Amino acid sequence: MHPDQVAGATTPDEPVRAAVSDLDLRSAFHNAPTGMAVVTPEGVLTACNRALTALVGRPASELVGRTLFEVTHADDLPGAHESCRRMRTTDQDVLWHECRLVRSDGSVVWVLISTARVAAAAGRAAHLIMNIQDIGERKALEAEIVHRSLHDPLTGLANRVLLIDRVAHALARADRTASPTCLFLLDLDGFKEVNDTHGHAAGDELLQHFASRLSAALRPGDTAARLGGDEFVVLCEDTSEEQAGLIADRLRAAAAWPFDLPVGRVLISASVGVSTSADPSDDPAELVRRADVSMYAVKRARRSA
Repeated sequence: MHPDQVAGATTPDEPVRAAVSDLDLRSAFHNAPTGMAVVTPEGVLTACNRALTALVGRPASELVGRTLFEVTHADDLPGAHESCRRMRTTDQDVLWHECRLVRSDGSVVWVLISTARVAAAAGRAAHLIMNIQDIGERKALEAEIVHRSLHDPLTGLANRVLLIDRVAHALARADRTASPTCLFLLDLDGFKEVNDTHGHAAGDELLQHFASRLSAALRPGDTAARLGGDEFVVLCEDTSEEQAGLIADRLRAAAAWPFDLPVGRVLISASVGVSTSADPSDDPAELVRRADVSMYAVKRARRSA
């Protein structure tokens, strides 16, 4: 005979029922530090706690009787619906998914939702228990890590990794639209003298000012990147030869205006090389190499002039 079958023995749940009253359970639900909700298998909220109402900035009266789908960011709805479908159609007892909920003021909060299945019992219909945890800080940290891996730390422009990725996508789009992709490579003439005369701090500030000018000179959708040192690259899609000439003029003008630094006013210029392709078979690194060759040809021509 199993020990639990002897006279007076208790089932595993009975000590819990003895120690925790219904009042205790209700208090634990409503005062939990993370959002919680009781939900029908179809996703309709039948109860929610204070932490959830605070998280989404909506009173319980606006949530009960509705679904979390109604306050889920539109871009995250497919994943939320898929999680709900899996809960209804699989035998998994717990599912997790991340999404953004939209607060009443229009702001969004990233959350991790864990959903647990509770089977029907005597006098109680089957339902789901949701735990909704704010993961905004973690998502912000993840976004910062990704940003740092793809951007130059000094200027905030795209770095080589992000540039090559965008060039590859641009070439693929050029194939579909039969439009040329232009790449401009800039080298700042006179930058070394600024560094040598005024120090690296002045040189860094000059690079930051130039990066701001470069971004301001571009069209929406263009990409500015720093390869390192005083070398910059600009990627422009759907750009004709005539437009490329105008863009190159703007890029040279961005460098030609005097820079007012704490050490005084400094003057530099930019040599600009251009490479163009509408062929998706082109290698992005090859497009950069051709722009580099073009830029050094410009430098040699200026020296010999």
